[in-house]
Amino acid sequence: MSTSGMGGGGKSVNFELNLVPFIDLFSTLICFLLMTAAWQELDSMNNSLPPKAASEMPDTPQPTPPPDQLKKVMLTISLGVDKIEYFEDEKSSVLPHLNGEPDVSQLKAHLKEWKARFPDRKDVILATDSKAKYKYLVLMMDTLIAEQFPDVSINLN
Repeated sequence: MSTSGMGGGGKSVNFELNLVPFIDLFSTLICFLLMTAAWQELDSMNNSLPPKAASEMPDTPQPTPPPDQLKKVMLTISLGVDKIEYFEDEKSSVLPHLNGEPDVSQLKAHLKEWKARFPDRKDVILATDSKAKYKYLVLMMDTLIAEQFPDVSINLN
């Protein structure tokens, strides 16, 4: 008769569990978690929702926004292969490149002018030509952030 309490054979109940596959699985899952968490903020975008129906509106009247918030001017900078264009809605001006590179000093002067006219604005759209060099795109982004426009949206054409 067996003394182990398990009928038959007398097999040992001690064995080693191979943890290597579990560690591999969890390492892979952690990598995917970190990658998706890093891209979550880039995926978020502001959207304008349609106005609510009258039945969903609260009974209390909403305060009227100040006149400068009624129509928000769209500030856009377009980086081309040989020029930079500034847009305030439909109004535009052109700044040609200096020695084949964007003229950052003129760009800074124009951004300071925008900041003086729109002190509360922190957003700007940066549109680029598909043939523009990547290093100039990064230069433009760094310049915009340094000149108090930290919310840069990029539009690739």
